[in-house]
Amino acid sequence: MEQPSSPLPKLINLSEAARLLGYQSTGPIKKLISGNQLNTFKLPDTNRIMVDLFELESLLQVYQPESKNEAENSDSH
Repeated sequence: MEQPSSPLPKLINLSEAARLLGYQSTGPIKKLISGNQLNTFKLPDTNRIMVDLFELESLLQVYQPESKNEAENSDSH
């Protein structure tokens, strides 16, 4: 039996995805799906929509605040 070429996705539902990103509703997750930024999966015998946790995490970006010097320079103009 051959091993799959890529790891199997770790699927979570839309509510879990929203909570992980800090949202109170699934609206922002649905927006990512409709914008083709997030793929969906359906399990057999259910209509529940699932997303891949690793794909969701890949959308996260590190927040880097402005340095104090840059902020002071922009205030003086």
